[in-house]
Amino acid sequence: MEQAQTSFPVEILKATLDGLSETFVLLSSKHKILLFNNVLSSVIKLLFQREPKIGEDYRKYVFEHDQALFLNSFEQALQGHTIIRKSAVTHNNVTLELSYKMHPVYDDDGLLMGVALYARNMAMQKRATQAIENIQNTFEAIFNHIPDSVCLLNSSFQLLQFNQYFSKRIVHHTGKTPAIGDDIQQYLFPTHKEIFYEQFYLAKTGETTEKEVKVINQQGEEVWFLSRMYPVYTTQQTLMGVCLIAINITARKIAEQTALENELKFKKIIDTAPVPIIIVDENLQIVLVNPETERFFHYQAYELQQQHINILVPEHFRVNDIKHQQTYLDHSQKYNMGINRLTPAVTKDGIEKMVEVSLNSFRLDDKLYILAIIQDMTQHVRHETQLKKQVEALEKIAWQHAHEIRRPVANILGLVNLMQLDTNKASQELYSTYLHQSAIELDKVIHQIITLASDKA
Repeated sequence: MEQAQTSFPVEILKATLDGLSETFVLLSSKHKILLFNNVLSSVIKLLFQREPKIGEDYRKYVFEHDQALFLNSFEQALQGHTIIRKSAVTHNNVTLELSYKMHPVYDDDGLLMGVALYARNMAMQKRATQAIENIQNTFEAIFNHIPDSVCLLNSSFQLLQFNQYFSKRIVHHTGKTPAIGDDIQQYLFPTHKEIFYEQFYLAKTGETTEKEVKVINQQGEEVWFLSRMYPVYTTQQTLMGVCLIAINITARKIAEQTALENELKFKKIIDTAPVPIIIVDENLQIVLVNPETERFFHYQAYELQQQHINILVPEHFRVNDIKHQQTYLDHSQKYNMGINRLTPAVTKDGIEKMVEVSLNSFRLDDKLYILAIIQDMTQHVRHETQLKKQVEALEKIAWQHAHEIRRPVANILGLVNLMQLDTNKASQELYSTYLHQSAIELDKVIHQIITLASDKA
């Protein structure tokens, strides 16, 4: 039990020494090894291919060209001095740039216990320092080439760090040049302050927020930017500050505004068109109709939304129409379905109408849409049918009465020939009477034809 109590502090000390990044050895006044850490053991193994042991003479691990420096420093340490020396060691193609530190160690009674020797590999430290510098340079290069304004603020609104784009945009928008330690509040636009404080305090509580902000800069330009804030923590998870990223979205907002204006113009044109206009997607689902479509088909707009276009096609015609729909989808282009044929359509209450449909396709957000312009051809078809019937009737009338006309005409021609051949006065009077009767008969037939044609019209 007493042994455990005696060895416990030594174990704690050994564990502490093993946690050092530099070599450590405690030597007696006779150069005997009293204590050493794992780093020293690793270095001895590397240089001498053996492990050091308690009680060994440490001088066997000191290179010959370094013996004088070591012994001189050791004697000064025994006399109570702290000695710092530098030395370069090369052995087995391994070079170490070492920084030595020696100082005396005393017990609780003030008696000399020995000399503590620390050695740090400066080459490793240089490499570590260079690595840190490289990381820092890489970070700064990336940080300064981020195409957005980035800055880090402390809890008092002071600038801890910012990139070159932040500096350029502050100069452009406010005419001021920012510097580390500046209070960012002096660079805020009046219309931005309320949003800034809201985001800042939320970020301090651990939240990440995004807000779109519109401001007017000193040139009178309207500028939109996306303000993004989030907390930044140290490795110990304590709040270091708040990171603010300002992304210029002016071009995007202008594009959105232009698109909205174009959409409103397009909708106004569609809504005021005097003919039904329907827009369907690539699945032939109806996405937009104008008021004239509602009037023509007797549907409300909401009743047609997301319905298949076949809702407006008579059931008996759908099989044939589906073929034409697929053909158009496979070769979508400007197309007039009314050329050489008419298309039947059906209203909500089942009334069939004949229409002419003009189709055109367009893409929006990489999606295919089809615009259909519908012309009501019902009256036109009725007029054509009526005209066709009238022509047929007239043709029938002409055929039926042709022989009736030819008979009196033939009589007249025959009488005229006889009158020319027979000059007898009594015969001429008789021929004249017959000629008059034939003319009356012909006139009667003509009047009958006119009356019949008028009735058919």
